[in-house]
Amino acid sequence: MKLIDADSHITEAGDTWTSRAPAKYKDRVPQCHADDDGVSYWFVDGHQKLSRDNSIAFVRKNGEKIPYYGADMELAGNQIGGRKEDVHAAATEAKPRVELLDEMGIYAQIVYPNIMGFAAPAMVQGLDRELSYVICQIYNDAMRDWQAEGSERLLPQAMLPFWDIPQSIAEAKRAKDIGLTGVLMAGEPHLGGLPDLGSEHWYPLYEVLSDLELPINIHIGARNWKGSQGGAAWPSLPERAGKPVRSIQTELSNSRFVSNLCASDVLVKYPDLNWVSVESGIGWIPYVLERIDYEYREEFPGVEPPPLPPAKELFQKGVFGTFWFEDAGPLALLDRIGADNVLWETDFPHPTSLYPDPVTRSEEKLKGLDPAVVRKLVQDNAAKLYKIEV
Repeated sequence: MKLIDADSHITEAGDTWTSRAPAKYKDRVPQCHADDDGVSYWFVDGHQKLSRDNSIAFVRKNGEKIPYYGADMELAGNQIGGRKEDVHAAATEAKPRVELLDEMGIYAQIVYPNIMGFAAPAMVQGLDRELSYVICQIYNDAMRDWQAEGSERLLPQAMLPFWDIPQSIAEAKRAKDIGLTGVLMAGEPHLGGLPDLGSEHWYPLYEVLSDLELPINIHIGARNWKGSQGGAAWPSLPERAGKPVRSIQTELSNSRFVSNLCASDVLVKYPDLNWVSVESGIGWIPYVLERIDYEYREEFPGVEPPPLPPAKELFQKGVFGTFWFEDAGPLALLDRIGADNVLWETDFPHPTSLYPDPVTRSEEKLKGLDPAVVRKLVQDNAAKLYKIEV
């Protein structure tokens, strides 16, 4: 089998945008520099702060994986994942990433951004549309270069300027033309002042994405409104306990877009359009689908049933979930989700990644499954969805 990792990340280099920007935008595109406190941050449009200049990578140059909490964070200057100069080259560079894939026994990776994935609040609510569009285009061009440097085994997903439908359609077509295999969007654009994903506003884009066979990827944390990016842990918890609590609440936030999608008619209207809930696990999916049907389809005298198939049937029409560390999801719930609707991931190089031995760890977990099912989870489903030749 050629294993396909459906969720990994790139730590964007500091010159990702500045090295490609036209002179007109050189000072306005995302870039890193020190603030008044002496700490490096990402800024956009000259002065608007996006985030700290974190690597969000938890594998050091020597291959050692570091924890999210504790002394290692303090030694790294409280940077999430540590300083960029201290982390493994595979976090940022394509050729070292491919070498690492060979060491781990993985053929290809679907790749998501760090900074770009969390920059949507600024672009939707704080920047002019022209600048936002340029930022998306530069990112997609950079990722196409990275994909080529990675021998077409690293497959970054294209960022759409989803706050503008004509621009999104144009960029989706361009992304397809340059060889990118899917697109990024936010799961709850209505919270940022845009129409919700079930409204007719999006239909022209859905039609084009269906024709182009580009899946819509909704990664956890890709929320396009200012404010909290996840749930809160009790202040009394130690950091090591607080981290998984926050992660759980962030990951389950994707249940909102999945439940809305499976209670709408979008999957009926656009049966060839695929959606992926990324880095959110799969164990919660059966509950969400059952919950929709229990209440939405409950029979009452004189009340017509909803004019939609059951939520499970809708989900299986075109929605995918990803898993990495779970036992219950892949081992006990596949018949309630659909083995054709599940993708395997490693989350490299984030703190909960399966690194350094993802294949061994997953092989141990999945050994009780039918080999044909395992092949679907770790190869066939992703290969079909992202058009990867295996």
